[in-house]
Amino acid sequence: MNKQRIAVLGATSHIAKGLIYNFLQEGNFELHLYARSVDKAREFIKLIGQDGNDKCIVHEQRDDLLTASYDTVINCVGVGTATKLQGDYSKYFTVTEEYDNLVLDYLRNGHPDTLYVSFSSGAVYGGEFSSPAQEDTTNCVQVNHIEPKDYYGIVRLNAEAKHRSLKDLNIVDLRLFAYFSRFIDLSDGYFITDIVNSILHNTPLATNDSDFMRDFVHSADLFALVLKCIAIKKLNMAVDVLSAAPIKKSEILAYFSQAYGLQYAMEPQVGVVSATGSKYAYYSAYANAERVGFVPQFTSMDAIREEAARLLPKAKI
Repeated sequence: MNKQRIAVLGATSHIAKGLIYNFLQEGNFELHLYARSVDKAREFIKLIGQDGNDKCIVHEQRDDLLTASYDTVINCVGVGTATKLQGDYSKYFTVTEEYDNLVLDYLRNGHPDTLYVSFSSGAVYGGEFSSPAQEDTTNCVQVNHIEPKDYYGIVRLNAEAKHRSLKDLNIVDLRLFAYFSRFIDLSDGYFITDIVNSILHNTPLATNDSDFMRDFVHSADLFALVLKCIAIKKLNMAVDVLSAAPIKKSEILAYFSQAYGLQYAMEPQVGVVSATGSKYAYYSAYANAERVGFVPQFTSMDAIREEAARLLPKAKI
């Protein structure tokens, strides 16, 4: 069997790192990595012990994509967290459009059979998450009062709508709600990274007293879903990425308190840093990944427990 040629855009992103790591464990794939920082891509490949692997090529020029032939192109390009954006939300639009159009041009100019896996977001459903997303959930935007929290959802909805209009091309949008792995950047400013940093530096975590629910997909499950899409190939759809079970904030705090001695204080005035606004039940009950034969094997707690163990001292439980 010939090796599948896979191009990964945004190869230094958190999501891409987990996929790259898993692809290279399989052995029957040839990876071609594209990143805005070639040095960082090479550093990561060295970190995971694959710097001598001739089936993992880091490309110096983005335009190399246009002259090569790939079975699948995976777009993991992002602009970073709200903390790193520093208020410049225009990057949501410009960066997303730039790289999405790059791949679409590739497909339309001589590569119509290539599968395009585009990483989308649960933000496509809008900002109302008092309950999990459903198949019939609507994204309601006050068109005369668009706020920064609306931007990313609009960007993702625009990209997905564009992809559905190109019905003759093979494009799957994977809507990710929450993801945590050993490759996360601990400066990202997420709740989960704040916890890890508190444990590593032995400092109390300050958090507000509101609970929430999140759905952290395990890196092995995410990789399995991508493999299902690659195997089918003839797809043009969006898929909600689910774990086997979501998790509450209170359960996350209880686990890290018991397993790692996390100290935390509930302070009502502590704000939430999120470019898309605060959300209670940020996950989906729309299990349409079953249409590609995918059923998650790991819960959110599984993902948190297993990946945290790679970042922290030995757990007490």
